[in-house]
Amino acid sequence: MKYLILGYGVTGKSVENYLTNQNADYLIFDDLKENLNKVHHSKIFSEKNIDLIDIVIISPGIKPDHHLLEQLMSKNVSVKTDIDIFSEHYKGNVIGVTGTNGKTTFVNELNKFLNINNVHSASAGNIGISPLDLIDTSYEYIILELSSYQLHYTSNLNLDMAVILNIFPDHIDWHESFNNYASSKIKILSFLSEGKSERKIIGSNMGIVKTNLPNNIDIKSKNNLKVHRELLLSLGEATRKIGGVELYNRYLEYIKKYEIKNPHRMEQFFKLKSKNITFFNDSKATNYHAVSEASKLFTSGKEDGILILHGITKETNENKLNIDPVFKYVIIPEDMNTNLGDHNAEIIHIKHISNLKDILVEILSKNQVVLFSCGGSSFNDFENYQVRGDYFKNLILSMQIQDA
Repeated sequence: MKYLILGYGVTGKSVENYLTNQNADYLIFDDLKENLNKVHHSKIFSEKNIDLIDIVIISPGIKPDHHLLEQLMSKNVSVKTDIDIFSEHYKGNVIGVTGTNGKTTFVNELNKFLNINNVHSASAGNIGISPLDLIDTSYEYIILELSSYQLHYTSNLNLDMAVILNIFPDHIDWHESFNNYASSKIKILSFLSEGKSERKIIGSNMGIVKTNLPNNIDIKSKNNLKVHRELLLSLGEATRKIGGVELYNRYLEYIKKYEIKNPHRMEQFFKLKSKNITFFNDSKATNYHAVSEASKLFTSGKEDGILILHGITKETNENKLNIDPVFKYVIIPEDMNTNLGDHNAEIIHIKHISNLKDILVEILSKNQVVLFSCGGSSFNDFENYQVRGDYFKNLILSMQIQDA
């Protein structure tokens, strides 16, 4: 049995470790040749070896129309993911979490809360940890963050609970249509184990599938951001399904005292008190819906807003970014293709994100919020949204804006 590891990023390297430990025979392919610099030449795939491949283990970023994947599938080669392999061998309880926005926060917060309350759990998946790294463990729960890419390719997963936080247009460039994207998200419900059909949590999703979140509960965290309400409700329902009323009541008390902190998601990192200017890093907002949700925080009328966009737009042509009236200025790099709804903001185009400092020096004044909520992926200029967010924070801090 010969495997092909298709894609040699975080997932591919974890698959390689697993196959090595299993003494399995494998080859590796990646479109970026530099990713293979440390791979022994005997393990690098050549297309002359294509007839030797029995199973391809695919990394989630590989598009369905990838030339090598199409060739392999035409030869009826089995396609699997690291999640498929994990599920074939792991027999413990697994919670699957997907959604357009909020997945990482939900997974991290649920994992943290469960461990505080002596429920032994761990997290993996789209947070940068392959579930294969946990395949020989015995946690009470493993919480998997699942992207639309992962769900698209996965065919074997046994879930004790399935969570869809929300579904809004995103990754249309990869899925080719919103319907395809939504179908990948909804696929998570098909992985609920036998007898577990009621162990699902479904939030806002544009009417695609019926939501089941309670709407009569007043739930708040210490920082009580509006963007967190559905997230808090979903977390509460998860604790109820895991530990009944007792664990749910503990969660209600816990969340009152807890301030949700998610780096690069509505992260207030600097405030100039003398001029009442507050800076927020929301680099994780890679689609229009996330930007709109962030904008809802600034509707008091007491401040003027500066909204800064960046990245590669992932929306369909029909989707528009509605600019909240609180924003007096919207800064957009020239290479970003945006589709704005009706607005009264002054649009300022900059050649590149590196020119942002010069513009801010000109337009910063008293009583402002500055929101870096991008509305696009980071890959045109940065490795990921984390690097982009750190760049913005460092740029602002390097301006040496100080209180008088």
